[in-house]
Amino acid sequence: MCMEMRQIRYFVAIAEEEHFGRAAERLRIAQPALSRQMRLLEAELGFKLFERLPRGVRLNSAGSVMLSEMRDLQSQLARSIATARATAEGSSGILRLSLIESVAWHGIIPDGLKIFRHRFPGVRTALSTMPTVDQLERLRLRQTDAAIVYNPLNVDDLVSIPLTTTSIVLAMPVGCPLLDLPEIRIRDLKGYSLIAFQRAASPKLYDDLSAALVDVDFERNHISEPTNETEMLALVSTGAGLALSNKTQIWRRPDGVRFAPIADLDVTQSLQLLHRPGDCSPALSAFLDILEVLVAERNARP
Repeated sequence: MCMEMRQIRYFVAIAEEEHFGRAAERLRIAQPALSRQMRLLEAELGFKLFERLPRGVRLNSAGSVMLSEMRDLQSQLARSIATARATAEGSSGILRLSLIESVAWHGIIPDGLKIFRHRFPGVRTALSTMPTVDQLERLRLRQTDAAIVYNPLNVDDLVSIPLTTTSIVLAMPVGCPLLDLPEIRIRDLKGYSLIAFQRAASPKLYDDLSAALVDVDFERNHISEPTNETEMLALVSTGAGLALSNKTQIWRRPDGVRFAPIADLDVTQSLQLLHRPGDCSPALSAFLDILEVLVAERNARP
């Protein structure tokens, strides 16, 4: 059976008007064409929908059930169209983002999400924090809409949008003598224990820091390399050593940890948003528009 939407409209109009002529005027079609469509519909269904009266028609029992069902179908169709239109306009649906945990605490990403939620309350935002390698894998598997990462490598198959650049600071336990210096320089780190991280977590940052600190002799701390900054800072808080951390960590400083810049350390991290080429949902497009404005505002500041 292949019932057409126009046949449903025709049927509902006839049922409500109880007259082919009035229904034809309402639908703005010729009455013979309307009658023909109803004959075709009844033939396709295999049963009658109307009782023919001397002046008009009325629904039989099967027609009454059909009318109730068709009205429900029309309402569902209207809701489906409205939902689809809202999704197409970016005002409904879901925005799936993966990100490095530290970017969610302060800066352009939480600011952008606040604005997005205010403008598009009908869109659900799903956030997942995970290492860069896992983010890229999930993005390529279409399990997220965008990945927000630092210093991505080997992403020529993805669209990359630069957001901001973040400096690296020194994390120290409370009472560290370095805190008494008016300015900390790379040479001042000599002899201290440095809590490093696994290169796989951020290869570019690892290599940049290794190059910058190549002339510094650190004490061996015999601590297995942690996989993220949360673990690094937890070790710093226990006095296990120093750590080089993204500056955004100052917005959630753990107890027992202090931060300070290293004057001659010229290493930064580039925060970027990645998405699949040719695959930008209306919700993601709206979020990107918000980020673009925020980036422009920050770049315009002195």
